[in-house]
Amino acid sequence: MSSVEESLENMQGARADHADRSRVAPPRVAPPRAGLGILESERLRWAEWTISCLDNRGTARPGHEELVALASCLEARSLQRGDLAFGEGGQDAAVWIVRSGRLELAVREQERSVILQILRAGGIDGDIQLLLGVPFTYRARALESSECLTLTADAFDGLLTEHPRIARLWMAGMAERLSLSYERIVGMLSRSLSQQSARLLLDESHAGVVDVPQQTLSEMLGVCRPSLNKVLKEFERLGLIRLRYGAVDILDHYGLAQRAD
Repeated sequence: MSSVEESLENMQGARADHADRSRVAPPRVAPPRAGLGILESERLRWAEWTISCLDNRGTARPGHEELVALASCLEARSLQRGDLAFGEGGQDAAVWIVRSGRLELAVREQERSVILQILRAGGIDGDIQLLLGVPFTYRARALESSECLTLTADAFDGLLTEHPRIARLWMAGMAERLSLSYERIVGMLSRSLSQQSARLLLDESHAGVVDVPQQTLSEMLGVCRPSLNKVLKEFERLGLIRLRYGAVDILDHYGLAQRAD
């Protein structure tokens, strides 16, 4: 019997045992939503992919037991462009993991929105709020059709409590994200607008393309669009980038990196 078949058999047996125990006490980990209609092997692939998003430093990977536990409580969510994943102050908190598409994280400040970050495939959010027991201070909206995985508060708490290897891996991944965010903020504070713009373009580029409108880029930098446009036009004149509607093509990655230093 293969490891995946063994995992599936164990999952089915565990669910049968869980059904008996649930008559006496509520489960620590929330079960998958009824009627999801996805093969159990697909759930295991979700779990393996989630682990790969967390395991950026070659940390000891969880075993089959932990993999099955994670697979049993991941829920799939589909969002269309403009759909709200969660809002400021939302009490129905959950961990969100982007499988495909993009989520825009933003906060409303006076009469306008300030873009904090754009989550892409592999991006994770919501775990810090659950651990601290605080509501979201920003909202997440789909920029395009997006597929996500979610963990409810009960499921996340149960995974970290009952599976130390998952807890250690998750804490390491979360610490790395916080460290990168801190470095980015510190770097932005000591740089000119030209340096900040170059760094943002490099950070947001994928396969040499920044598929983010100039208005969104200006909001992420906290500056007005004309100021950013002036910098981008200079980069284009130097042959570093090419501007087009809703996107920026990076033509000289090395030259742009020099402008960011």
